[in-house]
Amino acid sequence: MAVLIDPPLWPAHGRRWSHLASDASLRELHEFAAAVGIPDRGFEGDHYDVPEERYAATVAAGALPVSSRELLRRLQGSGLRRPKRRGERVLTSSHAPDGAGRVDAMLSALPPLGRVTGVHAVVVAGHDLLVLPDGPDGVGYRLPAHALGPGDADEGAAASAQSLVVALVGGGAVPLLPAATQVGYLRRVGPGARVADPVVENEVVLRFVLGTPAPRPAGGAAWVAAREAVALLAGPVAALAAGAAYRLPGRPVGPTSI
Repeated sequence: MAVLIDPPLWPAHGRRWSHLASDASLRELHEFAAAVGIPDRGFEGDHYDVPEERYAATVAAGALPVSSRELLRRLQGSGLRRPKRRGERVLTSSHAPDGAGRVDAMLSALPPLGRVTGVHAVVVAGHDLLVLPDGPDGVGYRLPAHALGPGDADEGAAASAQSLVVALVGGGAVPLLPAATQVGYLRRVGPGARVADPVVENEVVLRFVLGTPAPRPAGGAAWVAAREAVALLAGPVAALAAGAAYRLPGRPVGPTSI
């Protein structure tokens, strides 16, 4: 049980990088990274990217030097591996609400692997986000969302999101409604998944940007300042909504994918 680091062999952005990972827990990894001053932006779902000039100091602080092959083997064996494709990023990973498997919030413009079972709409107008009250007390918020049936075609997610937005902002906004942009998706994997991480289902998160002034919402929806709304969103969708509400989706490709 240790925090591991591999050699700085991975080129990107004019320098070389190492991976820092734990074979015990993500909590151990985050605490170690914070203690040695590795910024949060270096986290890649199951490891941190560490620039070569910080390799020696990270080892001196207690990280165990191992080969890249050994680091990957131990990460896979621990069950903490969070696979992703090039250009994707794992923002959060948590247990599914029903306890069956886990849910990864994936920042990605790529189509999800596996079945799409739902869609969430992030609708932005200026600095405001369109949300619905969550629960009988109305303390929190949720994004407009729709469950997709097993018979829906692949384009069903975009069509469903479009219908959701039209219903909430009124038919008059239809000519002004832009095409949806995929922010990412919520990837649910089966219980006990380790190396292969078989995908059970996905919920796509799509973004719409409306002009201002924002149309008056219907159906109990409300425009709320984006930062306030995101802070009161429940579950892993909040991480994807935050990026979509504050800035355009996407990020530079990191130094490596292990």
